[in-house]
Amino acid sequence: MLRLLGFMLGGFLFGAAISHIPSPDDPSVFWVANFSAPWALLPFVAGRFQTSWRWAAVAGLAADVACVAGFYAGFITADAGRLGLPASTPQLELVLAGLTHWITFIAPWVVLAVGTGTGYGLLGCWWGRSRAPLAAVAVVAPFVLEPLAWWLYRGFVPSPLYLWAVEIAVGGAILAWTMRKGRLALQ
Repeated sequence: MLRLLGFMLGGFLFGAAISHIPSPDDPSVFWVANFSAPWALLPFVAGRFQTSWRWAAVAGLAADVACVAGFYAGFITADAGRLGLPASTPQLELVLAGLTHWITFIAPWVVLAVGTGTGYGLLGCWWGRSRAPLAAVAVVAPFVLEPLAWWLYRGFVPSPLYLWAVEIAVGGAILAWTMRKGRLALQ
């Protein structure tokens, strides 16, 4: 249970930290906080450290949902003006309205976090138990395929290109590490 709480806290702090990376004014420039690959890695690691499949799924889900909550925490408000409510609105009503707006706003990302967190939590558990190369490739795939996905989505890879090279290199390093650990476990 402590590990689960630790991964949730880590996810929340990760989300909060990357939300503070300034976004560029130019839409053709990539915003580093939009890298999707790290969002798969934390649930994978959370699942790796669980003792059962069920807890691996729960840990992955919780870690990724906490990432989303941390990323969007700055959008929570109880400000009557920002909520479009009169200044005389009671505080409890403002808090409830603020939470309702916030939950509605982040809901699509929470749905994605539930799916990816659960899946990558299970992959982490699988890799932890068997050192399966397929599980290692699955966690690295977003690091390597994300530039291709952006190109397919937008018709070009947003600049600066060196960021994509760094992401691919990080993915390669993670793959090398997981494969090495897998070989050592088989010896």
